[in-house]
Amino acid sequence: MPGTPIWAIEGVALDSTSDMVAGSLADKVIDTATDAAAAAASAADVTAIKAVTDLIPDAGALTDIAAATDKIDSAVTTGLLGASNSLAYRVHEIEKHLHNRARRWGAAAAPDETNAIDANVNRPYVAVSGNNDWGAAIPIIGTADAPVPAPDNVKFDLHHIAITDVDDNTLYRLRIIYGDDTSAAAIAAGQWTEFMFIAGTGPRSTPTAIEIMMPRVNVGWKCWAQVWNATNLSAVDFFIGCHGYAG
Repeated sequence: MPGTPIWAIEGVALDSTSDMVAGSLADKVIDTATDAAAAAASAADVTAIKAVTDLIPDAGALTDIAAATDKIDSAVTTGLLGASNSLAYRVHEIEKHLHNRARRWGAAAAPDETNAIDANVNRPYVAVSGNNDWGAAIPIIGTADAPVPAPDNVKFDLHHIAITDVDDNTLYRLRIIYGDDTSAAAIAAGQWTEFMFIAGTGPRSTPTAIEIMMPRVNVGWKCWAQVWNATNLSAVDFFIGCHGYAG
């Protein structure tokens, strides 16, 4: 409409041009706040992306990974001479338990906790039961004994016992104890393994060979044996067999 002021167009009535300026500034503030929020969100996204990309190895690390994974199939490992409890270590430990040199031992003339083993076939260890209870713990490997040959002479385990004679044709329990202190301390710490058997009396043409399950222990640790039978002072004669490990 001719002569109509601009601030009256389409029903807009403004007291002065200052209202238009104020409105424009308000819009600018809103736009600036929106831009700041978007910038903050973008910065957070960049930080999150960087946290992920920082985990991606560089070329040198990838080479290290390849060298490590090759050990699963094609590279030589250090096995029991390497990192304890690593995969290669555990595999070699199992291999040595299944495929290894074994040594069989009889008792020394006067077995004690320093020297207990002897390479003989005419002097077995003799453990005697209690009265429906464990009998006395007898030393079967001493601190100065070498139950396994070098280089597999860092750790060992008893893996067989050959029962050669018993007093009674009844059920026996036989316990193997291991430790670097006393037998009583080892028993209190749970450092022992056991099995049961029944064998006839008298000399045997074929000894009863029994496989032992026990942890590997350090060469220089002591081992003892105890027998349980319902009859008091019931004796068991036996020889032992050991496996060795390089680490």
